[in-house]
Amino acid sequence: MPELLFNLYVAQGENKTILFLSSVPSFDRRFLQNKGYDSFALITPLLPLGTAARVYNELHKKIYHSPGTSKPLTVESARDMCRRLLRRLGANTDCVYGEPGADSAALEAKARFNNDGVFPYGCQEMQAVERLLKGRLLSVQEIAAFTGVADRGLLIRVLQSFCLEGKAVLLPALYTVQGDLVRCQRCGWEGTPAPYRCARCGSSVCCSCPECGMMGNLGFCSQLYTAYEGLAAARAAESGIGGLGGMRRLLKMDCGSRQHEICCSPHVWGAEGLARSLSEGTTEDVTQDLGAAGTAQAVLPASRSGVHATNYSSLLGELRFTPPQEGAATALLEFGREGKPGGTYLVWAACGAGKTEVSFPLIADTLGRRQQVLFASPRRDVVLEIAPRLARAFGEGCVTALYGGSGGHNKDVPLIVATTHQTLRSYHRFDLVILDEGDAYPYPECRMLHFGVERARRHGGKFVYLTATPVSWMFAQTSKVDIVKIPVRHHGFPLPVPQFLNVSPWKRRGKGLRIQQRVLEITGELLKKPGARIFIFVPSVALTRLVGEALRSVAGRDPLKYLDASGVQWTYARDRDRALKRERFFAGEFPVLVTTTIMERGVTVPRVDVLVLEAGQEGVFDASTLVQIAGRCGRSPDHPTGDVWFISSGVSRSMREARAQITGFNREARRKGYLRENLD
Repeated sequence: MPELLFNLYVAQGENKTILFLSSVPSFDRRFLQNKGYDSFALITPLLPLGTAARVYNELHKKIYHSPGTSKPLTVESARDMCRRLLRRLGANTDCVYGEPGADSAALEAKARFNNDGVFPYGCQEMQAVERLLKGRLLSVQEIAAFTGVADRGLLIRVLQSFCLEGKAVLLPALYTVQGDLVRCQRCGWEGTPAPYRCARCGSSVCCSCPECGMMGNLGFCSQLYTAYEGLAAARAAESGIGGLGGMRRLLKMDCGSRQHEICCSPHVWGAEGLARSLSEGTTEDVTQDLGAAGTAQAVLPASRSGVHATNYSSLLGELRFTPPQEGAATALLEFGREGKPGGTYLVWAACGAGKTEVSFPLIADTLGRRQQVLFASPRRDVVLEIAPRLARAFGEGCVTALYGGSGGHNKDVPLIVATTHQTLRSYHRFDLVILDEGDAYPYPECRMLHFGVERARRHGGKFVYLTATPVSWMFAQTSKVDIVKIPVRHHGFPLPVPQFLNVSPWKRRGKGLRIQQRVLEITGELLKKPGARIFIFVPSVALTRLVGEALRSVAGRDPLKYLDASGVQWTYARDRDRALKRERFFAGEFPVLVTTTIMERGVTVPRVDVLVLEAGQEGVFDASTLVQIAGRCGRSPDHPTGDVWFISSGVSRSMREARAQITGFNREARRKGYLRENLD
């Protein structure tokens, strides 16, 4: 597919020159002719975008940083520089500029990209593409899917016209950093990928990113596009060197420490005011340039939020805070309103203390300033649970939820609730980023997700962590992270403190297990409570079945004489009946659920007690996980107490740390007077 390969070109008019790259140079030639460029020449052979963009970036730096940049750039000097750059990158230097025999007539013929010379996009379709790109980083395939545009060739030309006008920026999905080292610009991965023969571009040494393929495969020949409000600021900052001067400075500012990003926009210099003539074209100009029939209307600037101004604070309804929640909400509001840009705040709350709601006033204040908010979590279940709560608080039309297979990527709303994987499609978009449960798998150890969440934040935007179990990297820059604690739940009862039982919870018996007698006795005592339900956590998927069957085998006999065998179920992440079992357990249809750590957070079950078997296995049950598991107990105001047992043949450091954190919260809550005086 030729539109996956790119040429660099130079176009010249009277006292003006433009340098850019294109997969459809015939289109660029015709477009620029209408802007007064009467000379057009290719200066590289066809190249994969990863190579072409790298050459373009290096060529721009040579021109921009060398003296005498105002002198005209000749075609031969540009070609010579490209040859040297390609040689340095180890690419093919046997340059053939365009197809054999390519001349003005041939290029003009190729510009007629359908049979009757009519470009079938109207104003509405082009506006839809332009709106979609704002604050997003998307591949051509994603743009086509999210807008419903079926013709890739026509979509490529629309995107190229946006780049020429300064409405969009082109990024190579992957590019060579040095030698065999390749970088992915969607997820930030760097490494040496395995080469393969690409059916799309025809190269025998193409490669793809091995980390973010679940978001759609990206190859060395793939394009990414973005547009964001910084483009307008770049045009306002234009100087004598033309459009890319302001653009490049702005991109470096927005990227912060990531100045190694390669972002491609036209480099224009020459006549004063030339850059504005390219960057301020309307959709009507583009449509007429491309031969569209009918009357088009100019694109009107959209608001940043995509909705009319609203008094969001009035939408919070009957939201009522406890004193520690009120203190946290006030601290966050002050953080959001402070004049200095950037900053990070950590809300460290006891499990079930209502940390999500304390962010609502800050969200309302941010939305009221017509700014955009991202509420992200590593877990889809959390997104599905939080999104309706935010929609009730701020209005259905203000919120959309993004997760794998969700759709809704083209919705222009100011408040996005998304899994952290979906942030890879955002690009310096959000003024406020709230990360809920950032310590949850897979986020803590996943460099890609850290990269995506951080890049989703606009330059100077605010960042808030909400968690019951902060981890070390959240404190890596302690001097820059403000912390507020919520040490008590809204019902005012202390957190249930784990009890330790220092025994092995089972013995092997053939292919099965025999549960230790003391564990059975504790289970039997807990089952005597009215409406009793018990979570039994185990460290592996295989043990869910083994422990479940072992409990069933002794059900109906002392000490489990009141338990029916059908009252024991087990589940794990890949269990097809996981959701059904969870709902039945929540409804009280059976009393015992054996589970892995999939139930460690985001789950509120009334009257539930908790047992953790082999709690000393630190590879599974670290301190944060144990705190979250213990936090399942006593959450309901109608049943604010309960029992938590950590059962293991040895007491691990994580078990001690988890209990110490829980008792520490209780001491702090008691010292500050947050606990109820009457706990009966």
